[in-house]
Amino acid sequence: MRRLVIVGAGGFGREVAWLVSDINARSPEWDFIGFVDDKQTGVTKEGWPIIGKISSIITLSPRPVVVCAIGDPGLRMKLTSCLTMEGFDFATLIHPSVQLSEYVKVGAGSVVCAGTILTTSVLVGQHAILNPGCFVGHDTVIGDHASLMPGVNIAGEVTIGNGCYLGLNASVINRITIGEWSTIGAGAVVVRDIPPRVTAVGVPAKPIKTYE
Repeated sequence: MRRLVIVGAGGFGREVAWLVSDINARSPEWDFIGFVDDKQTGVTKEGWPIIGKISSIITLSPRPVVVCAIGDPGLRMKLTSCLTMEGFDFATLIHPSVQLSEYVKVGAGSVVCAGTILTTSVLVGQHAILNPGCFVGHDTVIGDHASLMPGVNIAGEVTIGNGCYLGLNASVINRITIGEWSTIGAGAVVVRDIPPRVTAVGVPAKPIKTYE
């Protein structure tokens, strides 16, 4: 079993710990030693240990495998970039209930939660998060550091750029491109391409804010 540390002891981090427990129940794979977090100490509500601040992970020996369970794509990118420079390896975690074909590829450090379906010729980049109950259709590409909240539905031949954030129950129709670092609001329905670095909301989704 490989030693595992989860970066971030918030709500999603605790859900990832549950995911790891379910993986181990099927076949022992991970020795989960605890969380690192800059804002919390002690133990979580479930009794999982918080072993130190994020910087303390560098001192652990033997060096563990890590996964970053922080929902914000920008912060997740910064943390995983630092950990990459320090030479850490990243866990790719896929819940046992996930349905995916042999033609799906999931990048290092990504987390795919319970009840998600990935059909065929789907590519998920590095350090992406797919929350419970997402559906991803054929020939879709999800970029590095993207975050899909619970219940997101993506049709076929869709491109989700690096760092995108798709809110709860957002939907994207076929052959749509969402530019990098854009945010799609909860419940939005994307029927036209979305440019990079905007927030788009509504049915149909329309950009309401542009940012650097």
